Formats: sequence, structure tokens, C-alpha cells
Amino acid sequence: MARMIPGMTDEQLRNIQSKAEAKFYRACREQLPDDVLVIHSVGWIYRDDHGRLREGEADFTVISPNAGILTIEVKGGGVAFDAETGSWHSIDRHHNRNKIKDPFRQASKERHSIKDQLVGSTLWKDWRGKRFTLGHAVMLPDVHDARPLLSPERRIEFVGIDKDMQALSAWISRVYGFWRSGEDQPLGNQGVELVQRILCGSSEVLPALKSYLDDAEQTRIRLTAGQSKILRTIGGRKKAIISGGAGTGKTLIAVEKARQLAAQGLDVLLLCYNRPLADAISRGLGDTQNISAMSFHQLCELRMQKVQKLHNRNLRQEASDAYPGNSDKHKYEFQMPFALALSNEILDEKFDALLIDEAQDFSSDYWLAMDGLLKNYDAGHLYIFLDENQSLYRRPAELPITDEPFYLAANCRNTAQIHRCGYAYYSGEDVDEPDLNGQEIKRISVESDSSQANEISRIIIGLLSQGVRPEDIVVLLAKQPKNYLYELLKAHKLTPSTEWSEGTVGRKNAILVDTVARFKGLEAPVVILWLGDEIIDVGYQELLYVGITRAKSLLFVVGSKRTLPLIG
Repeated sequence: MARMIPGMTDEQLRNIQSKAEAKFYRACREQLPDDVLVIHSVGWIYRDDHGRLREGEADFTVISPNAGILTIEVKGGGVAFDAETGSWHSIDRHHNRNKIKDPFRQASKERHSIKDQLVGSTLWKDWRGKRFTLGHAVMLPDVHDARPLLSPERRIEFVGIDKDMQALSAWISRVYGFWRSGEDQPLGNQGVELVQRILCGSSEVLPALKSYLDDAEQTRIRLTAGQSKILRTIGGRKKAIISGGAGTGKTLIAVEKARQLAAQGLDVLLLCYNRPLADAISRGLGDTQNISAMSFHQLCELRMQKVQKLHNRNLRQEASDAYPGNSDKHKYEFQMPFALALSNEILDEKFDALLIDEAQDFSSDYWLAMDGLLKNYDAGHLYIFLDENQSLYRRPAELPITDEPFYLAANCRNTAQIHRCGYAYYSGEDVDEPDLNGQEIKRISVESDSSQANEISRIIIGLLSQGVRPEDIVVLLAKQPKNYLYELLKAHKLTPSTEWSEGTVGRKNAILVDTVARFKGLEAPVVILWLGDEIIDVGYQELLYVGITRAKSLLFVVGSKRTLPLIG
């Protein structure tokens, strides 16, 4: 029996869409010698000798240590070629015709692709030979006579038909004989092993994972576009609350609403709590006119500086005098909001529209401080976006709008698996599970801090080897202390071109490491959530809800035996 990749049971073969491929798979497995390797439908992405990106996939690749390599296209049913148009069609048992690609050209193209893939790999230099047999063939298992299809480019020597399926080993030997030259050398067992490593190692995983991430992103774009209906729903309302769970598109809607208002010539201020989210929104807006996007405390700093410059008043000192205290918490929670409120009485710079994202994190003092930012409250626009399940900073406040919120009901960020895991910690209006199946969540149990850091580094190196971009990977800490954990990670070298990044979102060729709280409102294709035992002793529901739902497509959770059971 030949060695088959992937190995499939008869039950799995029955589920293959192409019955002809399933038939050929069985024939290879049962008739070819033990030393032959057969790879079924493995795709790859690679760069050829000219540096151009190429994609390859063959129905079957047969590798023999004594004979060489064949790429074989398998086409079921009847096959027809129209010489006038140059088009090919398959013919089913009901005589229905479906246009297909030229199977001979496909087989030839994949033969050249395999050569480029092998020769272009650094592993191939270990092969001790100089030249090996490499050919292609087309198998038509349901055709009795292929002579009408033949031409100078389509030789009978490499076309298989129904009778050849009964003596497959002899047919493949004949095909090898056609392509063999006097200078060819056997691959040997070493050559077969190298071909397997090159075609079915990282190259096999690369397109599967990359394609998965790309396809998932395209699905999200379509789902997110559907959220624009909320913009039509709020229509001409000048004040509204928009509520929704993680991934329902609140920030996207806030940004789009800001763009619409700015396009009307209005001066728009878009605020959020987290500085990384504010920076991401600002980068996304670019040079869009009439929109100021920043965090609440950035706004406080900016207006204090303007008052100092224009009126020579030190609002920072006045706030400190009014609210004595030296801690950072005191500064951010009381002194800066008070200084902002003072600035509103002094500065003429006001806004026509105010949009607040992450509003659940704004305390009553924040809302009081923002009173006066609008030029005219009655005529101004005020939109509040929130998710009460993400109240990591626990600042209950009475909102300035009393109307019932508009609820977003569809998660357009996560896969179904990540949604179910994260929303186990959610309470509120129902949010529909996304129609986007993904990979299972990976849970890794490791006990010591250093061992956990080592495991995280191993995961990242594996992802990078599969073509995932460093900037698409984020390590989120639900564990203390941050600086100590970051140093543990930094001790591990990734790739020569990949670095660690502490808290700076979007750095190219860098793996971001940040806390769950600071990353709130943001998202990443791949998240590695690092859990600490300390979360068991505090309210962890909100932390896990936020941390889990930051992952768009892939989620890894690393923690001890105590913490991993928290992830359902």
C-alpha cells in the first residue's frame, strides 16, 4: 500500500466532492508500492526564481524513490474539447456540460510549479542528486477511449483511462518512462522525505491558515456593511444611545456617523476612553476634515495647554488645588475632568457634534466635564456608544440621554467558536451568533510564569512560520505584573525580522503585548490570552469577556490548571 497524505478513511473518501478523485485515491493506496508517497490536493504559496508570488495545487502528486515525481490531474465523467474555441467541458451521466480548465495545461503548470517549489526551497540543497524525473499526466477514470482528445501536446503516453485504473502501477510506470531522460537520477528515500517536508510541511499549512484568515476577513466586511442599517435607523435623530455587545460594530458605526456629520460641514469630536483605541481611530480617519478623534484624557491635556497658551492660566494647578492628591488615579479621575470643565468656560472652541465610544467607562465626573463642549446642546448632535459588559473600570454614571438605546444584534467580529466562548460572560440584549465558523480555541495548560512565556513564544513562532503577519498577533495580559511578564517574553527571540512591542499598536513586524484593559475596543486576527491565577480571586467575568472577544479568527489561551477551566 502506498503512503497517502492526507490519510483518509473510506468514510472520509465518501465525503469528497469529486468521486473520480476518491476512486483514484483508493487505487493509489491499494495498488502502488509501499515506498511510494502520494499527496492528494495539497496547495501551497511560494516565490519562484524571479521573486513572483505563485500558487500551486495538484489533484495528486506521486513521488517514487526510484522513478521520480508526477503531477496528475483527475477528471471524472466524460471530457470534451472544442477545437474552434479552445474550451474544455466535463460531461456528466445526464449529458450535462460544464466548462472546465484545460486538464493537460493544469497538470503541466503544476509540474513546473513543483520544480520551482523544490528548487526554491533551502531544504532542497540537501538532496545529493543533480537531476530527477519530473512529469505530468491526466487520468480520466470514466473514459473508455481518449484518442479523440490527443494532439502533439496531449500524448497517449501520459493519458490514463478506465482500464488503467485496474493496473495503476503499470500505467504510472509507463508515464515515468515517457518523462525519464538518460541523465535522471533516483530521488532515493532522502529525496522523497525532502519533497514531503517542502510540499507538506510549512508550505502545506501556510495557504490553509492564510486563506482562512483572508476568507474570514472578507466575510466580516460583508457582515459589517450590514450594520450600516443602524445609521439609517437613527436617521435624523440628533441624540441617540447605541448599545451592543463585543464585535457588533459600535466603533465602526461611530466612525461612519462622524464622517457623515463632517461631510455636512459640522465640527465633530469623537471621544473614547482608551488611548490605543483613540490612536487607531485617528489613524483610520487620516486627514479627514472637521473631525477630532482622541481619548478623553488627550482632550483634557489639549484644552489645558490651549488655556495656558492663550490665557496664561494653569488649569492643572487649579484642578490640583481644588482636588488635592498625588496619585495617578486621583489625577485622571478628578483633577483632569475638573480642568476640562474649567476650559469649557474659557475657550470659544466648541463642536457641533459629540460622539462618545466606550461610554460605559465614563464616570459622572467625565460627563459633567464634557458639558459645554457642544456649541448648542439643543441643536447639537450627541451619540453615545456603549457595552455595559465591558465596564472594566466600573464607573456607573447617569447618561445625558434618557431615551431607550438602539440595540445592535449581530456579532460581526468573531468566529462562532470565539463568540460562544466570550459571550458566556455576557448579559444583556441577545446578540446573534456570527455565521462564520472558525478553528477551535486552543487551550494550553502550563504552570510556571517562565514556562508560560516559553509556550507563548513557541505558538508565535509557529504562526509566523505559517505566514501570519507579526502585526496580526497580539498577546493580551490578564495577569500581573505587566513589566515582569513583558521581560519574560522579550527573553525569547522570534525571527530575525520580528520584534516584541510593549503597548504600541500597529507596529510593523512587531508582536504587540498589552493588557486586556488597554486593548479594549480594539481587535486582532490572532489573540493569545495569558491568564493569571489572580483573576480567580477578583471579578473576572468582564475581563474574560473583553479579552476573549478581541480575537477575530484565532484564539489561544495560556494559563495554569486553575485558570483554564474558566474558559468554557
